[in-house]
Amino acid sequence: MNSNTLNKVVNFIWFQTIWVLVIFTQYAFIWLIGLLFVAFFILSPARRRDIALMITAMVFGSVVDSLLTIFNIFAFNSAIYFIPIPLWLTALWGAFALTLPYSLNYLQGRWWICAFLGSISGPLSYWAGARFGAVIFPHTLLYTLGILAMVWAIVFPACMYLTSCANRFFKEPH
Repeated sequence: MNSNTLNKVVNFIWFQTIWVLVIFTQYAFIWLIGLLFVAFFILSPARRRDIALMITAMVFGSVVDSLLTIFNIFAFNSAIYFIPIPLWLTALWGAFALTLPYSLNYLQGRWWICAFLGSISGPLSYWAGARFGAVIFPHTLLYTLGILAMVWAIVFPACMYLTSCANRFFKEPH
């Protein structure tokens, strides 16, 4: 396995670790999630770009999920502070953003594939979260997944576009 492939695998495992921690424990291991972000940035070859991308995606994703919460597409039973969604979900958006220039960078510029994959993987992620008790679907599963599929068909390509903008702006390796 070459180093580029190894980096993609490590990035993917890093994200999945954060996903499992937030979905199964919400705030219980927030300190470990923080340490995982610190480790990421210590090893990052493009810190400024990654920080900017992470913050932008956290704001964007928090707005998207806050709107979905306000419109009762889903709800949460964990503690909510300052915004309509749990802070652990905002952290998950930050982790997701940090997969875009690394383990998911092969999708850059492939907008239709991103829309297709987003319409499947986004809803599946929320559905898994619902199955494990991290999120509640007040409506039928089909209705909720349909709304999420439409949203994520736009959100994922938009996140990839944000990544391409960050790459151009910071002109750092990706």
